[in-house]
Amino acid sequence: YCFCIKFNMSNIDVFNYDISEKGIFKIIKKFFGEHLAVCDVSSVSCAVWETLEEDIKFIASLDPSQNNVEIVKNLKSKSLVATMCFRIANYLYYSNVLSNKEKLTREFMEIVASQTSIDIHPAAKIGKQFFIDHGANIVIGSTCIIGERCNLFNDVVLGSKNVKTAKPEKRHPTIKDDVTICAGARVLGNITVGNNCFICPHAVVLDDVPDNTQVSVVNQLQLTKRINSLPSQKLIIYGVVPKFKNTLKILGEGFYNPTVLIKLKNDKSLNYQIIYWDKNNILITHHH
Repeated sequence: YCFCIKFNMSNIDVFNYDISEKGIFKIIKKFFGEHLAVCDVSSVSCAVWETLEEDIKFIASLDPSQNNVEIVKNLKSKSLVATMCFRIANYLYYSNVLSNKEKLTREFMEIVASQTSIDIHPAAKIGKQFFIDHGANIVIGSTCIIGERCNLFNDVVLGSKNVKTAKPEKRHPTIKDDVTICAGARVLGNITVGNNCFICPHAVVLDDVPDNTQVSVVNQLQLTKRINSLPSQKLIIYGVVPKFKNTLKILGEGFYNPTVLIKLKNDKSLNYQIIYWDKNNILITHHH
């Protein structure tokens, strides 16, 4: 019996509904109507639509392939459908109009994830003007907080570092305002990415990122540089290669009068001496 219920729910198509206040009204009635306490569904759908309208205008301002509000609504991309469904589930999750709200909103978003490949927990807190570009394989955890005017690309994970306890604690990142997170990036744990940051493709971010910072990862080495840095300060590292005993070679571009500091997890520093450098190589050796 339970299996049949799950099977029937999984065949509900979230793409059948228009991107409009009327469409939101129909979704609420269809998925949650029989579980709603006494409330005005029209007022709920109106509140959700006001927020979604700002998302749509933000998308039109950023995406050259859908640079018009009507195009955004008519295209009905899976990322916008997922955002609309999240806005509904999130509103109901934090209101008192729905009985058994945690279970029902989570089940609803599981259906959305299966049909859009965008997995957003209904408890996540996402500010106004939110844009997921393309949208395949997005994961946003339950205690994640995202500010306003943020843009995520495909295959981004805003997750936890590990799951060792069932305690209700903050375990997902906080993303502040005006942040862009590019394709393939992973931002993990209870960390904060500051305002106006740019996370480059495939970055793995495990520590706090200050405001106005660009983060990139090459060969799992995290680098940060101020977005407004002068071109002459540009630094790229391709990798770190062991050469022989106690000696490392750092490969990259833009090295100029370098200083190397290697810090361990216990905040102790290793004493390294630069024995050779040019604009593409640094050779360092460790002294005990």
